Amino acid sequence: MIEFKKKASETLDDIFNLVESKFLNYEVDYEDENLRIDSLEGKGTYIVSIHTPTSQIWLSSPMSGAHHFESRSPESIEWISTRDVNINLKQLIIKELGSE
Repeated sequence: MIEFKKKASETLDDIFNLVESKFLNYEVDYEDENLRIDSLEGKGTYIVSIHTPTSQIWLSSPMSGAHHFESRSPESIEWISTRDVNINLKQLIIKELGSE
């Protein structure tokens, strides 16, 4: 469980830094185990949360809805959707934020 929390926290840190540096039309805030990404153009709010009971990262997106992501192996830094193995957490966020 400790390894999951460490990896999940590092992922949220990476997403925070990515949004802050590349997406100027978004404001990002990291509080507890939740990352909040607000559109400055009124296009909605993304919430990225660490969900410890399931060892997942959850995403609430105003564009694509709710997603749950798992890390498939201890060595992997990728978080893959539990519904579709072709959906990667960071790639989905980059795609959606970039398309607005």
